[in-house]
Amino acid sequence: MLINFTYIKRDTPIHRLDPRVKFVLMLAYALSVAQTSNLWFVLVGFIGAWLYYRAARLSWKETRRTWIFILFLCFILVVVNYFFSGGAIAQGVDMSHAHVLFFVPSLKLTTHFPFLAPSSLPMSVESLFFMLTQAMRIISIVVISLPITYTTDPSQFGVAFREMGLGDKVSYAIELSFRFLPTTVRDFQTTLDAQRARGFEIDKLRGGLFSKVARLAPMLVPVVIGSIVGAEDIISAMELRCFGVTKRTWLVELQTRPRDRLFLWLCPIGLLLITALNIAGLFVPGGPLHVLHTQGLPQFLVP
Repeated sequence: MLINFTYIKRDTPIHRLDPRVKFVLMLAYALSVAQTSNLWFVLVGFIGAWLYYRAARLSWKETRRTWIFILFLCFILVVVNYFFSGGAIAQGVDMSHAHVLFFVPSLKLTTHFPFLAPSSLPMSVESLFFMLTQAMRIISIVVISLPITYTTDPSQFGVAFREMGLGDKVSYAIELSFRFLPTTVRDFQTTLDAQRARGFEIDKLRGGLFSKVARLAPMLVPVVIGSIVGAEDIISAMELRCFGVTKRTWLVELQTRPRDRLFLWLCPIGLLLITALNIAGLFVPGGPLHVLHTQGLPQFLVP
């Protein structure tokens, strides 16, 4: 599946934010929400992330392919991983007094051939809420991160990282990495259209998966070779301009406004506060805030 992150020019509060604020907010939020499996804490962050995403005014039509890939990946990481691990991923949940709802047929590893044996996996209120918490955590991090590529002008990526203290080489390398995927997708689409003009029926490929991949090889090869040649051209152009020898100036200059400065201060402070609460033991099993995850469930959900 090809995912093409495209900048959508629009006048929204998220578009007007400084790119550095978006990156700092994403980093601070991801590090904060990764420190706990508390359902209510993650739920508050999930709601805040969606409000942030809605402020960018990104429609489903514009982000459909991206969301399909994200939801599929989230299903694999949460549901499929839970079944394959036999529920072991719920290690942060107190299962000593689990409220079992039903049992699901599953498989477990054995020491003899065929190394798999049928088993039953208990599904409890605690495990379901744990999976829900994991899903909300993953999706909320994506919701915070996704507007960066859709609401930030590509020409501002390099200068944003440069202003954040990274070197010119590292900043420009990150900017090129953001441009690589859209460029590759564009080249693939151009090659695909050219093959269709020559009578290649790409939409009517028959056979299995490997057969289809083999028939697509004539289009993948020129795209890969073109990407390599393009990278070499960029390297040669940068060497001719003595890139990296001395400090460089950037054509784009970022203007920090009072609102941006406020966010730049609030994000690290919030991260430090949550980290301090975690170090104090409020999020560990048995802590005051962690108890809300296992014992503070709505009573109508507990059998």
